Amino acid sequence: MSDGTLPANIGRELAARMVEVRRQIHRNPELSHDEHNTADLVARTLRTAGVTDLVSVFNTGIVATIRGGKPGRTLALRGDMDALPIQENRPDLPFASQNPGVMHACGHDVHTAIVLGVALELHRKRAELPGTVRVIFQPAEEKEPVGAPEVIKAGHLKGVDGILSLHVDPEIPVGSIGVRAGALLAGGQEFAITVRGRASHAARPHLGIDAIAATCAIVGELQKIRSRRTDPLEPVVVTIGRIEGGTASNIIADKCTILGTLRVLDETLRGEVVRLIAEIAENVARANGAEATLDTRTGEPVLYNDPAMTELVRMSAMEILGPDRVREVRRPSMGSEDFAFYVREVPGMMMRLGIRNEDAGMIHPLHHPQFAVDERAIPIGAAVLLAATERFLNAKS
Repeated sequence: MSDGTLPANIGRELAARMVEVRRQIHRNPELSHDEHNTADLVARTLRTAGVTDLVSVFNTGIVATIRGGKPGRTLALRGDMDALPIQENRPDLPFASQNPGVMHACGHDVHTAIVLGVALELHRKRAELPGTVRVIFQPAEEKEPVGAPEVIKAGHLKGVDGILSLHVDPEIPVGSIGVRAGALLAGGQEFAITVRGRASHAARPHLGIDAIAATCAIVGELQKIRSRRTDPLEPVVVTIGRIEGGTASNIIADKCTILGTLRVLDETLRGEVVRLIAEIAENVARANGAEATLDTRTGEPVLYNDPAMTELVRMSAMEILGPDRVREVRRPSMGSEDFAFYVREVPGMMMRLGIRNEDAGMIHPLHHPQFAVDERAIPIGAAVLLAATERFLNAKS
């Protein structure tokens, strides 16, 4: 389907509408918790098409319910809407971001457009469908507090039998999708270590306790968690992303803060890594005459694709694209995604949507200022998601 032809279940008008919506959202990106205009566009488009069962969630989210003409199971679809604090560096793009310092560099504009298009098509043919589809347009996937737990807390997974989503993948060529049963993405956790020493004049360091020196020693030892303190066959990533400390070049700092994340593919390992971070911080600080305290915020769980839901998507994609366009994702990623909260509650699956086009220079990774999407992927993603939805609804429970 990467030759420009449309999948059989996606009409030309719908494909054009999804691309138009994607470009509108890309031109006007909004950060987490501020997706007001994006939500208005989604709601307005749905209401114009006759979808009236809309409720708001977590300030800027929307949940639309589409009821089929016959009783049956309930499936949820999820699309995320927020952008990132990145300055887009694509000056020749006609629909480049008009919001300085904000960019859809993770493809959420594509996700929203695809899920919206699928919702419109499901509403159009609702009379012939059994069951119910709950369509979640979720805010705040990128920034804490993330949106998925709030959607769940509001009760929008009650009565749901399964959930599907998709995520663009710049490593997969346009025209193909990726599937994987089991662990797809890592569980993540943020942490902050506060190191406290004692200030003094830089010329008399013996009168103080250098919080920065203690911090440097802690950072070095934290790297050994992966290399020396955990099973080398178990994936673990500990990243220090920010260090804050000191007030002037001639003052021994009395305080320094380390901000970082940890990622695991086995939830049983999460607690052990947190324990090791605390142990290293406290003991290394003490060895340098300082004190250290650890604060953590539990983030996303491991994203686990249900095998049956994965097979459902695989079969649907093979039907739409052909078997040669359905790729097995052989290894999970150490990235995290709050869709993991949903699949912890109900069987679910996230597929990877190929967007890479090397000839057009669309090769940059997620969260890059030159990230680009081959828009031929949009009707392909919609076609597979639509086919999988119909297959789920029509299957016997």
